[in-house]
Amino acid sequence: MDKQSAQVFLPPRERCFERLRLARFGETVTCVHCESDEVVKRGTTGKDAQQYWCKNCETYFNDLTDTIFGQHRFALEEMFDIVKEMRSEPTAQIARDLGRDYEAVLNFVHEVQDVSGDIDEFDLYDVCEADEIYVTAGEKGLEDEESSPRQRGLFKKGRGDFQGDKPPVLTLVRRDDGRVRFLVCKDLQDADEDIAEYGDGSVILCTDGYGIYDDIEELEGVDGHLAVTHSDTYVIGDAHTNTCENRHSFLRQWLAKFRGVSKHHLQKYLDFLALKLNSPGNWFEKLLCYNVSG
Repeated sequence: MDKQSAQVFLPPRERCFERLRLARFGETVTCVHCESDEVVKRGTTGKDAQQYWCKNCETYFNDLTDTIFGQHRFALEEMFDIVKEMRSEPTAQIARDLGRDYEAVLNFVHEVQDVSGDIDEFDLYDVCEADEIYVTAGEKGLEDEESSPRQRGLFKKGRGDFQGDKPPVLTLVRRDDGRVRFLVCKDLQDADEDIAEYGDGSVILCTDGYGIYDDIEELEGVDGHLAVTHSDTYVIGDAHTNTCENRHSFLRQWLAKFRGVSKHHLQKYLDFLALKLNSPGNWFEKLLCYNVSG
């Protein structure tokens, strides 16, 4: 083990399979193809997953079929560890700690991030908030010998755009339950339309006084608009963006842990963060239950 690696204590493999089965099936295993409970055990796979035969549709499946773990060569306990460590550790560090190939770990991390944005549907209704934040994110992982970080715009202050390595992120929050969705944008030219697509027609949208939100109430999906000019005040009754500011605080602190994120993968990172914020008590179980086959 090199000096940069940490000793990893992995959970027992059978305990990982037990947790996966309980999350997916509950107390009774059902067929992933036809949902019948007429299944019998038929040995195990090379990864120690229990294999089953469905008497109803006459097909085989196993514990890992149609899960995010099914198409990777890692042991299940390693994949559990990667998902857990994704919350706070850079991928390179996770790979070093496990003694695994960086690209293989990165591919799995990206798959988990990809499905994070698909697990729960998101829409806006009643009183909601929208605000924007600009995230420093460049071409991490891509060699660019002709451009220094300063030339690429990584140290520019103020508002930016995707091309200038400071992509804007729209933050949408439902005031009713605090659920959040982050949208990485090329620019904010069509921000009003991007927000309105999530509205159900009852939305009273609270924003700051930035002109991109002007007349958003005229779009289908948004019923009213309350804007607060922050140079004057931050709260006027129910009109404020304090919940968005709270989510921005989480966003900044979380991204700082990774010491730089590629702008091309920024949406994936923020989808995973949104899953954690929206489901703090059961985000891991939701990943276990997710059916990659749709």
